[in-house]
Amino acid sequence: MASSLIVPVATIDSIAPHPGADRLEIAQVLGWQVVVPKGRYLPGARVVYFPPDAIVPKEHSDRFGVTQYLANGRVKCARLRGVPSYGFLFAAETEDPVGTNLAAHYGVTKFEPPIRPFAGDGLPDHDWFPRYTDLENLRNFPDVLQRGEPVVFTEKVHGTNCRVGIVRGQRMAGSNRVRRAEPSARVHENPYWMPFTLPSVVALLEHFAASDERVVLYGETYGRGVQSFHYGARSALGFAAFDLRLGERFLDWAELQAALQRFAVPAAPVLYQGPYAPELLARYAAGKTTFDDAHIREGLVVRPQHERFDVRVGRVVMKYIADDYLLDEKRSDYTEA
Repeated sequence: MASSLIVPVATIDSIAPHPGADRLEIAQVLGWQVVVPKGRYLPGARVVYFPPDAIVPKEHSDRFGVTQYLANGRVKCARLRGVPSYGFLFAAETEDPVGTNLAAHYGVTKFEPPIRPFAGDGLPDHDWFPRYTDLENLRNFPDVLQRGEPVVFTEKVHGTNCRVGIVRGQRMAGSNRVRRAEPSARVHENPYWMPFTLPSVVALLEHFAASDERVVLYGETYGRGVQSFHYGARSALGFAAFDLRLGERFLDWAELQAALQRFAVPAAPVLYQGPYAPELLARYAAGKTTFDDAHIREGLVVRPQHERFDVRVGRVVMKYIADDYLLDEKRSDYTEA
């Protein structure tokens, strides 16, 4: 569920004093907080924002004076004199309008987490078994959701994306990118086919497959051997559903919640349901996971209660990553082929 690399021309929303450093200030840009030298920028100034996980060519990082703060060119999050800072700014050098993505202009690429060794169980793609929606970072598109719009926040689970379905009578399973062959044994240990070992998941899929030729349930598999966060599943795999596609459409939130509850399918925990307000994001993203474990939350998945699209992000389902997660150097971060 990748997000786009965006190195945007933006304006500084506000500047605030740094509580622990006289020579630093805190700038707010889009949905990000960046520690900057005092006096360098003013509110409303046009800047280029380089986000976490951008890889900046050395010719530009040298010119910007930030090479020493990067990890092999990769922009990382850091605490500067006790205050979290996410990415860096540089004064806009072009006349491009606010919102222009200058990633190509600066030759910036995106850091990609290491890919786990491929198990060799891939099958050809199937048009009726699509991968899940790419989740754009809500901090990069803070005005896609409107204040007061009915939304739901669910906990973003740090596992591996999984899709299971019944397509024209055939069972299918896969990772986000690859449809996977059914294993001949130990299905409960396969992160993509494991949901078929759950009677609740099978009952839901078979119920809707009786009237729809395409039923695809999307979720996250977590636990032993998946990532460093286990969500209490240290001796087996767990599964949390978060979306359901019937035919050509995804269900609205109320329909989805009713379907998952009807069949008792395990689901991503709901953290908030109500009118949208940007100030709620950091509050609900922070803290300990709602699963039976002691680690932090990865963040939120935020969606309108009623399905809709936006030309900037496509289907409006977005992620908001928690500050503590972004700053956690010990977490694993693998992607699946």
